[in-house]
Amino acid sequence: MIPILLCIATGILTGYLFRKTGFVKYTGPLLSVVIMLLLFFLGVSVGSNKQVISNFSGIGLEALLLTVGGTLGSLICAKWVFARFFAGKKNRSEQPSPVNNLSRCSEEEDDQKENKPTL
Repeated sequence: MIPILLCIATGILTGYLFRKTGFVKYTGPLLSVVIMLLLFFLGVSVGSNKQVISNFSGIGLEALLLTVGGTLGSLICAKWVFARFFAGKKNRSEQPSPVNNLSRCSEEEDDQKENKPTL
């Protein structure tokens, strides 16, 4: 577990240090290739396991149902999250800056203070 956490921490540090370089734009495609290689070698491992292959007919349908159910559940959840949080929102560049909102709030507070009767 510690080597995994160290790898993640090292990756975060590397991403932070190189965030302004061209290196970061290649991480997406590189990550896809690495994931495909991991899946390939997982398949090689499963295919070379005699116990899994001999019981494949018994676990095949169950594995298929779990895979389809997990995929459908993920798609439904992702669609709900998108509809709930992202659909219909403007681009960030079109939204007003939070700093501008703060200056408006302070102006409104100043106006309210000026209109309040003094005791």
